[in-house]
Amino acid sequence: MGVTVQVRDLDPAVNDRLKGAAAAKGLSYSEYLRRELTRIAEKLRIDERWNEVSSSARSRADVPSIDPEPWQPLGMTTDEIVASVRQDRDDRADRDDR
Repeated sequence: MGVTVQVRDLDPAVNDRLKGAAAAKGLSYSEYLRRELTRIAEKLRIDERWNEVSSSARSRADVPSIDPEPWQPLGMTTDEIVASVRQDRDDRADRDDR
């Protein structure tokens, strides 16, 4: 059996928007809110699981966390980077052939 949830002091404009969204989907207000709350709860469950997996993988791998600062440009064009990667692959293939 489900539980009853009561929300107090909801802004009337928010209430109107939610009722409008429910009507646009052809749902009762109660059914619309039930679906939205279920969707939010599922997203929270996924987010929590992702955090568990991420922290577990980081601790097992002993990998430092990524610096939140944006990556700094290398001062190379895309073509130069591709050429460098190809050259490195060719060099390794030559070494492996010996």
